[in-house]
Amino acid sequence: MMEKEFNPVIKAVQSLRKLSVDIRLSNQEIKDSNDEATKQISEAGKLIVASNDSIVINLWINEKAKLLENTSILLGILQSLEDKFKNKDCSNLLEIWQTHDHYREIVINTLEELQKIGNVIFIKENLQKWEDIWQIISANVGRILSIAETYKLKLAMMEALKPEEIDMLTNDILKHIPWNYSDDEAYKYEKEYLEAYNELKESQSKKKSLWDKVLDVLAGGVEETPAHRVQMRRWMEGAPA
Repeated sequence: MMEKEFNPVIKAVQSLRKLSVDIRLSNQEIKDSNDEATKQISEAGKLIVASNDSIVINLWINEKAKLLENTSILLGILQSLEDKFKNKDCSNLLEIWQTHDHYREIVINTLEELQKIGNVIFIKENLQKWEDIWQIISANVGRILSIAETYKLKLAMMEALKPEEIDMLTNDILKHIPWNYSDDEAYKYEKEYLEAYNELKESQSKKKSLWDKVLDVLAGGVEETPAHRVQMRRWMEGAPA
């Protein structure tokens, strides 16, 4: 059963909006988020050092080194994808994305291990500081992973559409869909987004084959479960839920 708050159109429209955002903006957001996360990990390290527990400190140093190494590789993969988007190069996309998934998993698991270290040793003193630091880290890492998911959609579009079709779609998205809202704001302004979506859908009526391709990509990428895909297709095509 669908959750009451689930609106697949809003998710789809946000995905389409992100598809049209300039790669340079995404690249800068990744850089800024990574810089802030790295800074906060250093702050977390100061608390670990202040514990004066040599075993814990060594564990932290080892896990942090692992994190930095694999984060660097992951960011390099995202950079290579950005280059492909700019050059409209569809070669080896599947292999690159599989490599991304591998290093993404390592980074997430290592972050969890680092967080657990402090969760265990800080009971009262420094616990709030530790939790505040990890809130900031989680938010910034979340932004990077969200952009990476947008890249996944871009890859799917590149595989499904011709370069000129992507250009046509991007132009229509920029024309019809509000682009300057965050995910949270998109839900807040749901009515405006639905109106924008309907305008976009109307504009695509003369390009039905292109719109069908777009729907297929979104239905396969926005939600994982078949039930969500079916429901999203109904919403986007304007059929009763």
